[in-house]
Amino acid sequence: MKKFFEIIKSEFFHFINEPAALLIMVIGVIAYAVFYSLPYSSEIIKEAPIGIVDMDSSDLSREFIRNIDTTDSLDVVYTAQSKQDAENQFYKNKIKGFIIIPKDFEKDILRGKQTDISLYADTSYLIIYKTIYSATAQTALETAAKFEVGALMKKGFTKQTAMAVKQPFKFVQIPVYNAAGGYETYVYLVILIMILHQTLIVGLGIMQGTRNENNEPYCAKEENIGFVMFSRSTFYVLLYMFYSAVYFLIIPVFCHLPVYYNILPFSIVLLLMFYAAAFFSHTISYVFKTRESAFLIMVVTSLLFVFLTGLIWPREAMPDLINIISAFIPSTLSVDALIKIAYAKASLWDVKYDVLWIIILVILYYYTGIKALIKSKGEQSGNNN
Repeated sequence: MKKFFEIIKSEFFHFINEPAALLIMVIGVIAYAVFYSLPYSSEIIKEAPIGIVDMDSSDLSREFIRNIDTTDSLDVVYTAQSKQDAENQFYKNKIKGFIIIPKDFEKDILRGKQTDISLYADTSYLIIYKTIYSATAQTALETAAKFEVGALMKKGFTKQTAMAVKQPFKFVQIPVYNAAGGYETYVYLVILIMILHQTLIVGLGIMQGTRNENNEPYCAKEENIGFVMFSRSTFYVLLYMFYSAVYFLIIPVFCHLPVYYNILPFSIVLLLMFYAAAFFSHTISYVFKTRESAFLIMVVTSLLFVFLTGLIWPREAMPDLINIISAFIPSTLSVDALIKIAYAKASLWDVKYDVLWIIILVILYYYTGIKALIKSKGEQSGNNN
């Protein structure tokens, strides 16, 4: 046990004397947490600027425009004289979309004839497009319902009966796990986990790359390489558990994230993920001939690892081969388990299969990490000879 703490102490001093590792594992971890929170702080899109092309100029069309403008999602900032005029404003990025109200809009509706409202929006910005489309569609449905109820009342129905005929059942929407329906709640926790996962792998890669660059042996000949690897990894795991306390206990309070503090199962999964990531970094450390090699790994794998979690595209829609490969990345199933625990109040038993697989990865990468270090140690001995 004494030797265990001596190795941790030695690794601490080694770590604080390595500027590149400090940049990634201290400054990077803090900076990422701050800057990733700012873009998503608004949660949902509000007051998206749009334009209107009113070709009818009737009382009903003006009422429809007022109803559009009073929604929380949209802000009518420009009234265009023509479609071409609205397109020019759109391409200048003055508006995010525009609505065309056709000629004879009021007349057709009063005659009971169907009319078309055209919406133009940029679908390359899916969140903004969805906001504009949903608000416009909802306003159109409410306007249509008003006239349908009025038509039924003219036939002798009471207002209550007419509304019941128009809407025989009441649709109640209850958002689960993301009450605001916001993007921050969806993405932020996953991003935090990935920041910790990726900076740990890269930081350890920098440390090992520095050793390889300086032709420094990983441990003394009389020391057990597996014990030394475990001890050194424990230092970084403890450091990252401290970061996790800040990330997942303090930041959610300021960001108002609906996180359930199931601390024990959450901590166990994090602990296993960090050990798996640390041993995984040792496994691939053979390619870290210099400290710069670790930065190249970060550039290549950062977006890839995020993609494999299913954050950008559902894992169910990915090819089976990709899912099999992604299962060997420590973050993939760890993210699944942590999200279930944090948002769905899952217990450790509820995520037992994820946890079991992460334990298998810990054992697997502990073994392969030792093999990689032994191979690297053998090459260093050969070079010295």
